[in-house]
Amino acid sequence: MQIEVLGNQISAYLNALPQVKGCRFYGSLESGTFDEYSDIDLEVDVSGLDNGRFALQIPALLARKFPIVFFDFAPSLAPEKYVVSVAIDTENPFGIIDLSCAAAPHCRTVSREELERQNDPLSHLLKLFTINLKHLIRGADCRRDIAKMYRKAFPASGREPEPEACLAEVFRLLAARADGRREIYVRALRPYAERALRL
Repeated sequence: MQIEVLGNQISAYLNALPQVKGCRFYGSLESGTFDEYSDIDLEVDVSGLDNGRFALQIPALLARKFPIVFFDFAPSLAPEKYVVSVAIDTENPFGIIDLSCAAAPHCRTVSREELERQNDPLSHLLKLFTINLKHLIRGADCRRDIAKMYRKAFPASGREPEPEACLAEVFRLLAARADGRREIYVRALRPYAERALRL
């Protein structure tokens, strides 16, 4: 699905919720510079409510309308910012929706630890792999991020191959462990991984 179509569907659905004051795109969709590897950056304004608590509800709210592949919170940004990444499209694996939940006043009630408890390790690894593969394809310097992801996937490895080899090993791990809609999502990633990593 084209990211403009999916982004507008998500925005319209969230805008119809009584808790939501408004939604706005930012990043490449807002500037019109998106490409086939772009994600969807959407800020959700719930001013007057606890935006941290609302962020925790976003995956369940979206699941009422959309078939979610996975979701993953960004604990490292909390409590200054609450962001949850949600994958819905199994055909375009790069069309992940990054939902930033904002409010005035901003609430800081949800801790990093609470968000970490919400995350599923395999979904978290799948998100990191997708982001790192995109950056590699685009030619960005992502060696450190790939190495960090590799250490999460293989903490007892004691070695760190070259970035392409790291990504290839993580992809094989994901392909072996993914289930349900995540398995379909990994299959959609395979052609990109095969081209970029020479699998």
